[in-house]
Amino acid sequence: MVSLSNRTSMALFSDPLDHYSHRVRIVMSEKGVTSEIIDTDSNNLSAEILEVSPYAEMPVLVDRDVCLYNSVILMEYLDERFPHPPLLPVYPVSRAHIRLFIERIERDWCGIFDDLIEGKLPPAKAKKARAELKSHILGMSQILKEKPYFMSDEFSLIDCCIAPILWRLPVIDIEIKKDAKSKPIYAYMERVFTKKCFIDSLSELEREMRNA
Repeated sequence: MVSLSNRTSMALFSDPLDHYSHRVRIVMSEKGVTSEIIDTDSNNLSAEILEVSPYAEMPVLVDRDVCLYNSVILMEYLDERFPHPPLLPVYPVSRAHIRLFIERIERDWCGIFDDLIEGKLPPAKAKKARAELKSHILGMSQILKEKPYFMSDEFSLIDCCIAPILWRLPVIDIEIKKDAKSKPIYAYMERVFTKKCFIDSLSELEREMRNA
């Protein structure tokens, strides 16, 4: 076992610009988890971190003798380790639906967003990627009319995945026009961005993205 596991308290190795790290920080903040947050550059990982995270993924959670990577695994671990408030429904079918929505965000949103945030796409491909991601976001509008959070009356793990991407839209030059169609999306962003757990989860670099 690498020496990271010899820590006597919980620590989250988190990239302060990374949306995958941000989603885990939101969960920790909502749960009131006391943990050391160690800022880590995803592009300059130590040998110890790479031994724990073989795919060079951030974030990495160290909880005494447990070392975990993959943000979805971390979120579910924290939800089970610290049950209150719950961020997954009690009933198995409802929990499965949330997991399916997270998988859709991973497949439909995250790959496009990651390509855009890296800034390596040719201009034509970047324009197409922005249009595709914008279409996915606008597609949420009807869903968000029905519930205060994504398909739920309660804040859940799916919101923890969506919110960091919405927060970063100005960074990737996506602007959602304010009109009747986008009104539920703006109401959702206002609701989530003003939650204490979201505000407290923001790194200084993330605050600068929207001058918060």
